[in-house]
Amino acid sequence: MNVDMLCKAFCDELLVRKVPAGLAVSTGYDWMGEPLGFYIVGPDNAGLYRIEDDGTIMPMIEAYVSNLDSPTRATALEQMLTEFGAQYEEERRELSIGPLKEHQIPRAAISFVGLLLRLQDLVLLTPERAESTFREDATRAIHNSLGNRAEIRENESISPNVDFPADMIIEATDHPPVAIYLVMSDQRVLEAVVAQMSAVYEAHMPCSVIALLEKPTSISSKMLRYAANRLTALPIFEGDNETAVQRIEREVLGQARTVH
Repeated sequence: MNVDMLCKAFCDELLVRKVPAGLAVSTGYDWMGEPLGFYIVGPDNAGLYRIEDDGTIMPMIEAYVSNLDSPTRATALEQMLTEFGAQYEEERRELSIGPLKEHQIPRAAISFVGLLLRLQDLVLLTPERAESTFREDATRAIHNSLGNRAEIRENESISPNVDFPADMIIEATDHPPVAIYLVMSDQRVLEAVVAQMSAVYEAHMPCSVIALLEKPTSISSKMLRYAANRLTALPIFEGDNETAVQRIEREVLGQARTVH
């Protein structure tokens, strides 16, 4: 067996580039459709380093596993962190290993990749939610309300540079487009948040992003707080669908809110 060929197979897909904080490393592994990567940050004033993710892994995990705070899942996460010698800083949403001396980095990097792969397994094992008539009912209600007053396009991104297509893009004459995400899970509302941030900070385009929730319990309380501070609106369809659609109308047509 040619050992050099084996080493080459592992190393050829490893990409390392310098960044202001240290090094950015991309591996040949896949994480939810994207290359799995991490950062080596340092050295600090003491000559030590840290291995970190980019702060998006745990929010994505929470989007798929809405009950991550349950005792069983919280214990499982803590056991994984302990097994791989890692920490999770909840405020920064950041996974890390360190501080490390320079000679400890290679072994710690392997452990960090192992941790991220294990976390992905946790996501992939999550059962899918049951189908709902919500999508059909909400789409019909929005078309009935706005179909003759605005252009409605379905399953389209708000900008070519924005991932996660919206369920509907609604655009009235002389008004910015409004992206509607029909939300039945944490995953979908997180996609709406990512789309909003991409549109505003990367595409630099005026727009609104609304997550229309199926019901109050469609997403976790943690994700609700996270999304409420980032999205244009989070109306709830179940039990008050007329008011929810009116909220979308106001955003699309730019009408002032009616005071009753």
